[in-house]
Amino acid sequence: MKEKDFKVFYIPKKNGYRKIITYNDENRKLREFHQRVGDILYKRILPSKFAKAYIKKRSIIKNAKTHMYNDSFLLFDIKDFFQSINHNWLIEKLYYEINLNHKKKISKITCAKIVDSCSVSNRGLAVGLIPSPFLANIYLKDFDNILYGNLKKLGIKRIIYTRYADDLVISYNGIEPKNIDDIKKIVCENLKKFGLKLNDKKTRIIDFKQSNHVKITGINITKTEDDGRKLSVGRKRKDDLYVLAVELAKRKPDERKNNEILTLKGLQSFILSVEGVKYEECYSKNMISVINGLGYNALKDLIDSL
Repeated sequence: MKEKDFKVFYIPKKNGYRKIITYNDENRKLREFHQRVGDILYKRILPSKFAKAYIKKRSIIKNAKTHMYNDSFLLFDIKDFFQSINHNWLIEKLYYEINLNHKKKISKITCAKIVDSCSVSNRGLAVGLIPSPFLANIYLKDFDNILYGNLKKLGIKRIIYTRYADDLVISYNGIEPKNIDDIKKIVCENLKKFGLKLNDKKTRIIDFKQSNHVKITGINITKTEDDGRKLSVGRKRKDDLYVLAVELAKRKPDERKNNEILTLKGLQSFILSVEGVKYEECYSKNMISVINGLGYNALKDLIDSL
């Protein structure tokens, strides 16, 4: 496929933009094909237990929770992950995984067709097409297993590894410079086997002896005074929720757009799933008084009424 055959747009991210390639009005048949492919991949292929993205019943929340009670964290980012995927290696891995324990085989030619249909060049996968996240997880399934096996051999206490798309998180108890160097070396060596490398600019090392919180894929793990742990979504998300809710509440009912209300309720649902109703404790007395002035005891009551 060629890039001109798709709809292309860019969404902002730190230090630039992320390129998204998705379907246009002329891609109806391709979208239907990709939906069927997505169903087959979900039914046939058992994902890596270390992968937390693009898999039902896994999420950024569960990814963070996995590391919740460790004290030392190494956070890595794979450089240009989707764009760097080797088609030949992916086809071989897809052919193996999709036919494992299944009598009705899918040919390697069909596997090649699937990979080609999700790409706009001779390398990489287009971000924004239905099968691309499934295929990316398949590509790194062996990597996940091999990496964890290598990490366990280091004998470091309570070492845990997860991957959320191109974000790798390794946590453990007790931090030493030697541990950091050994872990980074193992990660780099294993990525190289799959034609990938780290984005060194995004590598972070967090030690709870020096800091009381770490952000993992957008979720904060905070160490409490009694050495417990709690999860939070960060103040900005809660402020965004407050501003949008108050703005919508002040409008006349016929001036509220359904997509805005759905966005608001979706954001609140996410925050509740992380922090529960206590998320409102972050708001000042003045902010609460605005909610009271609109006729509600709590922000959640206001949002639920929309």
